[in-house]
Amino acid sequence: MKRFIVVLVLLALLVNFATAKGTVEETAKETVITIWYEGGDARLPFFKAVEAEMQKDYPNYRIDAVTFDNATFMTKVLQTVTATGGVDLVFNDASRLLTINQQSGGGFADLSPVFNTDPNKALVTAGDLKLSSADGGLVVYPINRSIAGLGVKTDVSGVRVTDETMPKTWDKFLALGAAFKAAGMPGFTMHLGSDPGQVFNLFLCGSGMSDIWLNKIPECQIVSKLEYYKRVVSVYAGANAFWDKDATSEGFAEMYNKILSGSVGMFRVGNWNAGNWDKPGSGVGEYTVTTWPSMEVGMESGLVLLNTRGLAMPKNAPNQEAAKTYLRYVLSKEAQSASFKTMGSCIDVSVVDTAVLSKNQKIFFDASKKLFPIDTYVAQFPYFPQINEVFEKGLIRAFNASPALIESTLIELNSQVNKAIQENK
Repeated sequence: MKRFIVVLVLLALLVNFATAKGTVEETAKETVITIWYEGGDARLPFFKAVEAEMQKDYPNYRIDAVTFDNATFMTKVLQTVTATGGVDLVFNDASRLLTINQQSGGGFADLSPVFNTDPNKALVTAGDLKLSSADGGLVVYPINRSIAGLGVKTDVSGVRVTDETMPKTWDKFLALGAAFKAAGMPGFTMHLGSDPGQVFNLFLCGSGMSDIWLNKIPECQIVSKLEYYKRVVSVYAGANAFWDKDATSEGFAEMYNKILSGSVGMFRVGNWNAGNWDKPGSGVGEYTVTTWPSMEVGMESGLVLLNTRGLAMPKNAPNQEAAKTYLRYVLSKEAQSASFKTMGSCIDVSVVDTAVLSKNQKIFFDASKKLFPIDTYVAQFPYFPQINEVFEKGLIRAFNASPALIESTLIELNSQVNKAIQENK
């Protein structure tokens, strides 16, 4: 009997040893998380910083990060999500990833369960989530932000810009624009040829408004905000217009050439270019970044959150659990510091040493400034491209209208957008 008991004990020990050995081997097994990203090798240190933090807790996980230009990236990711698979995480602007998600019929996973357990989730704002979500789920895990402020030239002969004359309100914006025009330059420029709707996101959302041309039904909202549309269009086409007259046919490059030549009074400035524009010899000259003017007295204006950048996980990712683990470290202080160093932006502004920032970078990392997200309808409606085309063509007509026809052109556009909605629903 004693011999039988000894044998049982030995067998139990052998089983336990084999189990433990299997656990150790399984734990030691290396898992490679494949990441595709846009932006070139300069961004690689961010992904490696996240990996380093993850490996403190998961030493058997590592990444393989591969970069592509945007044109190649969009095509390859769409193919991967819908057919070939093999990629665990993809990084890009949220708007591009949401477009791929729609084109692929919802090819990305909902990352809300991962986000809800992230110890750093409080860093992410409602605006960040708005621009990163679709169909009730978090499609893109936010890592950093693209933010726009209003640049104001302060070295133009004959124009005195002080705290009192800074364009904090719409009336002051108009007055300063007229002063720049009198000094011989456009008072404001914004490319309209490639994105005529963005200017309304800047001015209207910059005043804290939402649903500025569509709501979630959707229904066109131009008539309900007609006065604000007329104001913005009149800066270009009205009797006292001071906008750059070439804007309706221009894209980004033409707009930036004018800003970099110092020949425009007011213009959009982003957290992605303010640092370079502050350098001696940039061409812009002396200027100050401020918040967008409030459209009405009592409205609290702010900076505009144009986009977030982040990571999405294909539903066919081969290493989903490891990918989810990686995501839990992207908001860590070390990762966010690397995001700022490699991309000039981050979610956690506390990691930024403001003493090293240039003059006009500081406002983008000032937690006291209001930050309003743009209205984005990307991936909200499958027929959005059709109604957006109608909207943009109608805006160009409004910008080219005579002053007497601005209002009727906008009212007609409201009807055309609603018609396009009904035809494509």
